[in-house]
Amino acid sequence: MTSTAYNATVAARGRVARLILDTPELVAQFTDRGGLGGDLELIVAKGEAAKSANVGQSTSFGAGMGATGEVLAAFDGIQREYKGVMAIVRIVRDDLEDGGAAPEVLEPIDRILTDETVVHIKIVKGEGDAKLKRALKSRSQEDVRQEIEKDALALHGNSDLAPGLAARKVDATRLEKLRDGAAALAGKLATRVAKKAERKLATQAESAAVRAQTKKWGAIYPLLAGIDDARIEDLLLTTQR
Repeated sequence: MTSTAYNATVAARGRVARLILDTPELVAQFTDRGGLGGDLELIVAKGEAAKSANVGQSTSFGAGMGATGEVLAAFDGIQREYKGVMAIVRIVRDDLEDGGAAPEVLEPIDRILTDETVVHIKIVKGEGDAKLKRALKSRSQEDVRQEIEKDALALHGNSDLAPGLAARKVDATRLEKLRDGAAALAGKLATRVAKKAERKLATQAESAAVRAQTKKWGAIYPLLAGIDDARIEDLLLTTQR
């Protein structure tokens, strides 16, 4: 399969075209065979565009890796804190139940303890030709982040839980920190998504430029091969046609 990435071949084609464009006698030979200056200019331009996109892709990849590392570290810390807090919530909830708390007190707590991340429906194959719908919990980072922020906010506003949580070192300040940390993570996730999008666009631009250059190169190669010049002959060898 022909590569659509910027590489030595793409660069070599550009050098051939540039040498001809910069040398009047070579331009004359090329045009005498039916070529146009625009053919060569396209080879050069598409090669430079592919190189630029390749560099942009590498830059975005480096920035994206940094963003990914930052997100993973922040996300891991928030998740650990969330799990620790929710473990205490379950204990306090049981304490309230054992103490005879009314259902209307326990129900909001039970809702907080319920995993409410987004449910996706997946179609799976059953027996024979039957198709079944299966509900799957989304575990994307953004869905989990939203759940953590929502629960932290609900816990902070639950006066029935507050005394028991505070007694077990989950006070309002700790809940506010969890809430704010989850909210701040949204920006980090957005940055990560943006970097991934930049890399994808750069890759697409690089591929499009290389394909355009390859197409034109294949069309004019017979004209290039007919040029009587040792420099061109040597350079054509490096294009690995």
